[in-house]
Amino acid sequence: MQIYPKIYLENVTKITIEFLKENNLKAIILDIDNTLIDFDKNLLNRSR
Repeated sequence: MQIYPKIYLENVTKITIEFLKENNLKAIILDIDNTLIDFDKNLLNRSR
C-alpha cells in the first residue's frame, strides 16, 4: 500500500478545525522535513 498526499498546504497554520470538518478528515500526516515526499512530490524508495 502506498500513501500519497491529497492536500498540500503552504503552512500548518492553515489546518483548522473547520478545514478538517469541511474535508471530512479524521487524521493527518505531516511531513515537515520532506522525509517521505520531496519538494517535487516524488515518493522516496525508503518510504514504500
